[in-house]
Amino acid sequence: MTPRRTRLVAWWLLGVVAVSGGLAARAASATDDRGTPAVPRRAGGLPIVAEHHYRMAAKIRPFLLFWIGRDHVGGAHAVWRRSPEGTGYELLIGSDPTQAPRRINRWGYIAEEVQGSEARLLGVMKQSNEKSLEEAKANVAAEEQGGHYVFKAIRATADANEASAAVSTVRVTRDLTFRDVESLLDLLEREAAPEHVRRVPLPRGTRPGFLVALAELIHHDVADHSPAVTREARRRAVSIPYIYNGTLHDLTLRASERLRDTQVGLRRYRDVIHARFEARNRASGTATDFALLYGASGPTAEIPVYAVYQPRWWLQVELFLDEADQP
Repeated sequence: MTPRRTRLVAWWLLGVVAVSGGLAARAASATDDRGTPAVPRRAGGLPIVAEHHYRMAAKIRPFLLFWIGRDHVGGAHAVWRRSPEGTGYELLIGSDPTQAPRRINRWGYIAEEVQGSEARLLGVMKQSNEKSLEEAKANVAAEEQGGHYVFKAIRATADANEASAAVSTVRVTRDLTFRDVESLLDLLEREAAPEHVRRVPLPRGTRPGFLVALAELIHHDVADHSPAVTREARRRAVSIPYIYNGTLHDLTLRASERLRDTQVGLRRYRDVIHARFEARNRASGTATDFALLYGASGPTAEIPVYAVYQPRWWLQVELFLDEADQP
């Protein structure tokens, strides 16, 4: 898994998976009663304190001149877990190939859990290396013609001193979508062996994952925008180091603005914060930008209600809190 593709929006983006497609074809897929993707219930041992669904809109730019957009091309499901023992976060996000432009099927799932000084991470992702729209179209055609599809997975642990990450690959004969995450995790448990394990020492203060670092930055930003904090006292360009797949990254809150009232799609929000973030790989220097809109108070406090991310020059992804989802 390349570090560039782990920064979501990991949200995302995020995740990595090897084996016989016959098992996957017979396994049940994971959906909730509204047909939107559902995270695996077995993924975390901590109790769920919040969960929200998102719909996905996407734009492609085939000729560098204009964008072509389409709504309802996929979705996301985010989960927050918390107890006196620790915290956890999960994100399942992906396109729906029956709705997405060019039948693109790209998705990922990531789960992070921290209890005391111990942390665990699990990520799965549909492999994608394309750098242009034409490459994406060619990859879709090659997969369909060849009849095999490649997924990658990463399992990682961390403590106060060291992080360990193991990567494995899975090849199946059915093009699994984000609704098949349970099937894919079953295959991982039964048949996928780690191809290599990476161990690295952790500098003091390094967070054990992207979602943990993002949640912390959002929490501090909401606190900074409280009436008790003056504009002059608010922190600017706050950075948090985190580890992913044995590589150090920095997640930076570049700027944020509190909005009294704003409209996103068909929904109107009051008292929200618009923030711009950057995730940077320390080894390669590659940086990825994304923006979030989250509540400053009330039922959506610290909950993203909108996100925009452009992983490629030709592709832009937007996530909207599902209007049917009550915050």
